[in-house]
Amino acid sequence: MQVSEQHELRERLSRALSRNMEDLIAATVVAVRDKIKAYQERPASELAASVRLCYFAYLDFLTSGSFTSLTDYIGQMAQRRSDEQVRISAIQGVFLTFREVVMPVLRAEFAGDYEQIIAAFNSILQAESQALRVFADIYQDAFTARLRQVNASLAEKNHDLEILSRRLDLKVNETTLALQQSRDFMEEILESLVSGIIVVDCDLTIRMFSRSMERLSDLRREDVLGCRVNQVFASRIEIPFSFFQRQMEESGVVEGVKLRIEKADGRAAYRHVRVEAWRERSGSLQGYIIIVDDITEQECLQHSLSCYVSPAVAEGVVVRGEPLKLTGQRMEVVVLFADLRGFSTSASNLEPEQVVDLLNSYLGVMVDVILRFSGTLDKFIGDGVMALFGAPAPLDDAAEKAVGCAVEMQEEIGRLNRQRHRAGEPHLHLGIGISCGEAIVGNIGSPVRMDFTAIGETVNLAARLQETSRGGEILVDEKVYQGVRDHFQIRALAPGVVKGIGGRVSIYVVEGYKF
Repeated sequence: MQVSEQHELRERLSRALSRNMEDLIAATVVAVRDKIKAYQERPASELAASVRLCYFAYLDFLTSGSFTSLTDYIGQMAQRRSDEQVRISAIQGVFLTFREVVMPVLRAEFAGDYEQIIAAFNSILQAESQALRVFADIYQDAFTARLRQVNASLAEKNHDLEILSRRLDLKVNETTLALQQSRDFMEEILESLVSGIIVVDCDLTIRMFSRSMERLSDLRREDVLGCRVNQVFASRIEIPFSFFQRQMEESGVVEGVKLRIEKADGRAAYRHVRVEAWRERSGSLQGYIIIVDDITEQECLQHSLSCYVSPAVAEGVVVRGEPLKLTGQRMEVVVLFADLRGFSTSASNLEPEQVVDLLNSYLGVMVDVILRFSGTLDKFIGDGVMALFGAPAPLDDAAEKAVGCAVEMQEEIGRLNRQRHRAGEPHLHLGIGISCGEAIVGNIGSPVRMDFTAIGETVNLAARLQETSRGGEILVDEKVYQGVRDHFQIRALAPGVVKGIGGRVSIYVVEGYKF
């Protein structure tokens, strides 16, 4: 085709496109949004503006034959699309869409002249090819520049990460060293303790066994680590660890138990065992810490006596070093019996657990009072208590202490009743009998089961006075009355016959302290 013919073709094509520009723009926007995913979310007005600029640049090319305007437009679009990370294939799709949209215009402009249609179409393809080459070059340059920026940013971040990693490594090494030093420090402390330490987990597996514990138990650490603590206790202590574990579950701590154990060579040794919970900061139980101390036979004896007599009396017996004649001796003692009135009837309406809880709380308070007044707990008799004052060791003012103990017992029952009243529970009523005189005191029983107690007419009289007393009363005999009348308000009852006691017996009611 001649140059003049080409120029005329471009003029004619330019006029046709100019006349139909608005329709072509609208049709192109619809087709692009319909066919190309990258443009589906873009506003139609934004696409229309971009297509309009493209048409103006294209018309300039058709009119002047210069690619300057088209190149400028393609350069701007390539930069924007690379920033938006739109793929080149999407741009190619726009030009393919333009072909489809412009074809009906070409058919109408060059009606039936297929040679002119083909020539016009080739002109469009020439412009399209040039535009795509320019777009690809600019897009590639822009994309490469973007990659360089990203790589530079990544390199900078990688450098920062390397610095941070070195700092973290240094911190980890410092922390590891500090932890090791802390472990060494704690181990040195534990190993320097005279007390033996055993740490067990919740499965009762031994996780720590100190050197002092080796000395106290005649066991080697290497032989017991990883073993069950019950195996160790069974080989050295008659009480199973489950005994301590139950106390831990009930009260949260085992304050201390003093024990006599048999060592491997048959010699006796005495140990004080304490157990505490091992917990995380969150409070969850991790296991138990067992603390074992070496004690003397005297300390063990004092502890055993403290279960029956006040700590002061037990300490006095041990300090004096005088052998106790627990096989039997005649002693001047004051005997106290206390018993709840009508408790068996009330208990029949309670669950077994409630009965045990009530008895434990009541008897616990009674024992505390007895020991506070330097008494000796003889025994529990159902819901009753028997206590001695002046045995196993003599006691000054034994009668006064016994009566003071009885008054305090009634006051404690009053406090307990106020709590039960608030809870809507029935009151408890305590009857108490006290007598003073000679009794035989010692260990009584069989070789396999013995009790420290007192027997004799004095004991029988105290028991009968307790049976005679009403709820809230404290009955005492003549000898007790004579010993305490200057300190307590006492009212005499008519002498009466007491079952098992010969003759008429003088009986007195203690009403409280004198003011």
